[in-house]
Amino acid sequence: MADLLIQQSQGPGLRYQDIENPGDVWHWLEAPPDGATAGIPYAFIAALGDVARPAPFLYTVELDIAEPDLPAIYDWYEQEHLPLLTSVPGCIGGTRYRRLDGGAPNLLAAYRFERPEVNQSPEWVTARSTPWCERVRPLFRSTRRFVRRLID
Repeated sequence: MADLLIQQSQGPGLRYQDIENPGDVWHWLEAPPDGATAGIPYAFIAALGDVARPAPFLYTVELDIAEPDLPAIYDWYEQEHLPLLTSVPGCIGGTRYRRLDGGAPNLLAAYRFERPEVNQSPEWVTARSTPWCERVRPLFRSTRRFVRRLID
């Protein structure tokens, strides 16, 4: 059973619109009801900060990581990356998920923001520029990043 279901342009749940491409709308359905299958299913991995309520902005990072490299990525995220990024002013919290349907990218990180430019702040840039980041970044394949805004 999925902990998160993302449906594009249709369905229940919170709606987040890509700021750069307004036609790209994600229906973000946490704790989907039994039997909900349409969309991309994810399993919860970890969270930090206030992730229980909707945020005005959602910054998503999709990564495709080879199976043998997942333990190294999990260690980095849990021990350094998620704590550093969620401590940046304007970041409300962050959640990590693993895709369940075998598709790629296989990991999703979602950061809740107070304003859309948090990921451009000097503090964010510093938090994602550590020596450990530089060591794991070559393991990333097909990375996709989007800033989305909550819509009615």
